[in-house]
Amino acid sequence: MRDKKYILFGLFVCFFILGFAIPVKAFSSTKVEPYADSNIKAYSPTDNYGSSNYLEIGADLWGYQQETYLKFLIPTIETEILRVYIDTYWYSFMCETPLSVSACLVSTSWNEYTITWSNKPSHSTILDVDSHVSDGDHFIIDVSLTHITQGSTLSICIYENTPYKPDGLQGNSREAGYNVPELVVEYETPPISPIVFIIIGVIAVGVIGGLVGGIVYSQKNKKKKISQRLENSTHVNYIECSKCGNKQELSDSTFCTNCGQKLK
Repeated sequence: MRDKKYILFGLFVCFFILGFAIPVKAFSSTKVEPYADSNIKAYSPTDNYGSSNYLEIGADLWGYQQETYLKFLIPTIETEILRVYIDTYWYSFMCETPLSVSACLVSTSWNEYTITWSNKPSHSTILDVDSHVSDGDHFIIDVSLTHITQGSTLSICIYENTPYKPDGLQGNSREAGYNVPELVVEYETPPISPIVFIIIGVIAVGVIGGLVGGIVYSQKNKKKKISQRLENSTHVNYIECSKCGNKQELSDSTFCTNCGQKLK
């Protein structure tokens, strides 16, 4: 009966371990920096700033508008994509009032080292709007999954909404190497192969089975030793005297208690 209890306990532990080994649902994310970025300035409509360390939006020192263009390569994900967004960080040493900014889709035809205010692609579908972006703020741009094609390019423009304010914001381009805009893709992690569960189950059953077997063996061995001790304690040895025939218990005495004859 006790052995059965050990076996049932071992099976319970196996199922308990397997229950924790099976994930309910796991999620992960991957981040991608732009492979092309540039800002453009109305003040210098034919100048290119693709090699600059900075991205700019809003008004410059002379009150002219600036816009930022970004290109991301959308990664290929094996499982379902749950959310896609772009995290951009903006700062300024002179921006006194928050800016209202938007992000929209644009054609992928522009080139980082040739784009200017004069040849910029037209604004298209608006992705997101934030009416309160100031020094030290993040503009998180949520991208609808309908605009996402894995393995293709996502091209966007970030700009200030009208009416314009006499302030501007600055960000870091990929050339700067830090606080760079990032495309974040959140997705479900791939399911674990059933083979993994089988291996985990076999290992768990083997370990628990070994433990249960060891416990059962230990208990049986213990019972055997106790039984032997009891048997030895109740069994008495006698010796018969060769001279008078007297029987007495075998003890430390080497002489017959009746006649004094030396016992063998």
